[in-house]
Amino acid sequence: MTAKEIQHALTYSQSSPFYIRSHIVVPNVHWGLGFNHELDLLSITDPAYIGTEIEIKVTKSDLKKDLLKEHKHEDPRIRQLYFALPIELEEAAFEYVPKEAGIITVYKNPNAVWKHRAYRCVIRRNAKPKKHFTAFTREEIFKLLRLGNMRYWSLFSKRFEAREN
Repeated sequence: MTAKEIQHALTYSQSSPFYIRSHIVVPNVHWGLGFNHELDLLSITDPAYIGTEIEIKVTKSDLKKDLLKEHKHEDPRIRQLYFALPIELEEAAFEYVPKEAGIITVYKNPNAVWKHRAYRCVIRRNAKPKKHFTAFTREEIFKLLRLGNMRYWSLFSKRFEAREN
């Protein structure tokens, strides 16, 4: 399973705690909001503007490498941290994912009738919310939405230009 498949599952699966109909979810957030690392997925709940970071891992070695990173996923605007990974890595996740972080496993749903329901997400361990965090400001939410909008139109433009050729 690829990181893009996991991103898709986390945003489009109705079994996901970060389903796009109830959250603002933007992938690969770094530029524009002052994070000291790239967030694989950033989810914001409304109306409180509470941030959750979702770190995506696709291999056991990828899980191990995360322990060596300097930033440790610490930002005052992030209340919770989840690791999302293929179900095959569930056992390794309980060994390598920090105890305060949540674990979400993703697997393909073989009985799916529609493509957008091809994946299932299951929370295997809930994240421990930080007691002290700062909600996102309206200005930061607007920046995040602008970044998501720019990504959408960039992808749209590439697909449009590909059809023209």
